[in-house]
Amino acid sequence: MKSSRTALTSLSLLFCLAAPCLGQSPAPAIQGTNATVQPVPLPQPTPANSNLVTQPPAVTTNRFPVVPPPKTPGTLSGSGIRSAFSGKFVVPGRTLKLPPPEDSGLPPEPEIWDRSMLFGMNMTQGNSDTLRYTLGLEAVRSREEDTTRVRGRSTYGESEGKKDAENASALIRYDRNLSRRVYALGDVDWLTDTIADVDYRILGILSPGLHLIRSEHTVCNFELGAGYLSEKKGSEKEAFVAGRAAGILEHLFNSHALGWCSLEYLPKLSDPDIFFVNAEAGLVSMITRNLQLHVTLEDRYDNAPAEDKTGNDLILTTSLSLKF
Repeated sequence: MKSSRTALTSLSLLFCLAAPCLGQSPAPAIQGTNATVQPVPLPQPTPANSNLVTQPPAVTTNRFPVVPPPKTPGTLSGSGIRSAFSGKFVVPGRTLKLPPPEDSGLPPEPEIWDRSMLFGMNMTQGNSDTLRYTLGLEAVRSREEDTTRVRGRSTYGESEGKKDAENASALIRYDRNLSRRVYALGDVDWLTDTIADVDYRILGILSPGLHLIRSEHTVCNFELGAGYLSEKKGSEKEAFVAGRAAGILEHLFNSHALGWCSLEYLPKLSDPDIFFVNAEAGLVSMITRNLQLHVTLEDRYDNAPAEDKTGNDLILTTSLSLKF
């Protein structure tokens, strides 16, 4: 019996020494002669038909962040085209810019001035010698609630060595949106024309306006108001209150072409037999985002011109416009 206890004690001590190597906690200390040894659990073998595959833990690191490639802007359409064509019009009654649709994917436009420079030149030599050039500058700031426009333009031309065109104009215009359909405008326009013997013509206008049609591709406006006109024509100076009625139509044909036309009637309120009519039609073709080709046909009619002068002037202009 004594030898059995001695053998059991020896086995317990051997197990205590070997337990750390087997990853098991040692058995409790033997107390007295009734101590027992707990059996050591053995790892269960993986079944042969098991499909479980142990994956190593995923290793993540921010050492080399992945930067997605920049998105390439898609083809311009709708109001996106209008943004690219900003500053294109020479019509005094140009409408407010249409807001972009919510699903256009275009970022909101910053409240900055869009500037553009226009240059056109026509020249012939041979049986006829002609030279004509046009230079213009324009700055436009368009916001959701209003639009401000400043513009200047000059034209000079010669035919057979004789000057046949020399005029300049300047415009400051402010449009304020009152609702989606109604807006108000203030306009100051200055003109000089050496060939027509007009030293100066200054016209100030206050007028409400109405969007008769306002879709993504077509805008049709009507404006009716009054203003004050002062001019020196020939040797005579005149100033009077004038009425004003104007209509403007704009249409986007596709992603690269826009057309417009306008008609403006300015009668002297105290004598309707004296009046002015200004008509214009044009087409703009986008070459690049910042470069456009303009073709414009303009007709100015004065039913009371200076002495020995024609009352109608027809002007065809082809030019390039560069945004900067």
